[in-house]
Amino acid sequence: MNVTRRELLKGAAALGMAGALPGAMATSAHAQTTQKRELVVAQGGDIAKFDPHFSTASNEIRWSFNVFDNLTSRHPDGKLYPGLATEWKLQGQTAWAFKLRQGVKYHNGDPFTSADAKYSIERTYDPAAKTMVATALSTIDRIEAPDPYSLVIHTKKPDPLLPARLAFYGGQIVPKKYLESVGADTFNTKPVGTGPVRLSSWVKDDKAVFDAYPDYWGGKIDMDRLVVRAIPETAPRIAALLKGEVDIITQLPPDQAERITGNASTRVTGALYAGLYVLGVNSKRPPLDNPLVKQALSLAIDREAIVKELWRGRGVVPNGPIAKGDNHYDASLPPLAYSPREARDRLKKAGYKGEEIYLETTVAYVSQDKPMAEAIVAMWRDVGINAKIEVVEYSVRAQKSREKTFKGMWWSDPTSTLGDPDGMMWRLLGPGGPMDYWRDARFDELGNAARFSVDEKFRGEAYKEITRIFLEHLPWIPVIQPYEDYGLQKHLEWTPNPNQQFEVRRFNFKFRRV
Repeated sequence: MNVTRRELLKGAAALGMAGALPGAMATSAHAQTTQKRELVVAQGGDIAKFDPHFSTASNEIRWSFNVFDNLTSRHPDGKLYPGLATEWKLQGQTAWAFKLRQGVKYHNGDPFTSADAKYSIERTYDPAAKTMVATALSTIDRIEAPDPYSLVIHTKKPDPLLPARLAFYGGQIVPKKYLESVGADTFNTKPVGTGPVRLSSWVKDDKAVFDAYPDYWGGKIDMDRLVVRAIPETAPRIAALLKGEVDIITQLPPDQAERITGNASTRVTGALYAGLYVLGVNSKRPPLDNPLVKQALSLAIDREAIVKELWRGRGVVPNGPIAKGDNHYDASLPPLAYSPREARDRLKKAGYKGEEIYLETTVAYVSQDKPMAEAIVAMWRDVGINAKIEVVEYSVRAQKSREKTFKGMWWSDPTSTLGDPDGMMWRLLGPGGPMDYWRDARFDELGNAARFSVDEKFRGEAYKEITRIFLEHLPWIPVIQPYEDYGLQKHLEWTPNPNQQFEVRRFNFKFRRV
């Protein structure tokens, strides 16, 4: 690595420390007792969508899993548990029967029934609804609700992963009667679910306030109120934690962990992210429609340096589109290569003539996005790529994501929702998926076949070939599989979920008794 880029990486890593608010390090968070019944969480961006079927963004799905419930629930231990469904079983080859929980009330007092579950799931893949989760449950053929507390879901072909699919986004259950009466636009700003918290107020670009739902079927959680604040810049977010203004902060940069652990009343917790941080690619826009150009972009990225300098070793260099820890992750593949010489050769073969390539970065949509963007663009320029950074606001990014209007590359954090490639790579890159900017007939054929197969040997071979196609065409460019770290006050007991579900339920959260 040349001196310029090394200095850039180290400078970016030090930026959070240099930007700390005066006196923040010296100010300890106030110890809290059981009198404190309000949990304040700060994240890097505002909530733009409350309707769970219209967002896959981390700043929103963190909270949709608290307002809404799913039929099944994935806990931090990675196992599947009952949610609004108390039990489920496979009937024949293509039918799953679910017994639903009785006595559940929505936040407005309406009862939960199988009609809501049927309506919610059908809504996700209804072409007229145009949801952001259309591919999540697209293996479903039809749904029956024979009585108020029974649901039978028929799949197009055998789908052993269906109960797991229902545990993540797309699977949140919404109230049919209320949603149809108020309409989708009102529902998005005044959501009603069955979850442990209900929305009380929302001030755009400032904070959202949720009250604990006293009639929650799982028992009232250990708080009275949840406040979610948007603090985009890292330094003020850390300072707010150290001063006791907030209780938990998301997207803690690894180079700042010592500041949190060195403070008397704060600590760090985290988990290896069940997914990847990638650069999404609009492969329809020249010169990014040329695989050789995308290969050059990938080869020019020194991922080891990014992990070492910006992440303090708190990350893994990916070897393809499947996250480490997932079913069918191929440990025999080497980490993605770094070779500036080969990058220049690919650019020459591609006939690259210096066309502008844009990286539209956010600030703290994912941890370290802007520092990583600056370092990567410098690496690209080193090999002769005319790369430019544009910083976009979170709301602009959300709009571009919905409308598929990114003009170059952008940060994304695809989550492995199933612990299986079908729940990340295929869900997002498959036809009609949120990151459908590229198509390949063989890729599509294999992905669809693997989705419906109960033969794990076949699925493994299919994903090996899919990975080969992916690495040739790079519909997104993997950069890092990071550890997701959080800073929090020591008076909290909370276990984070590695797939970005920020749940505050009885099984993983409580205030410590002081």
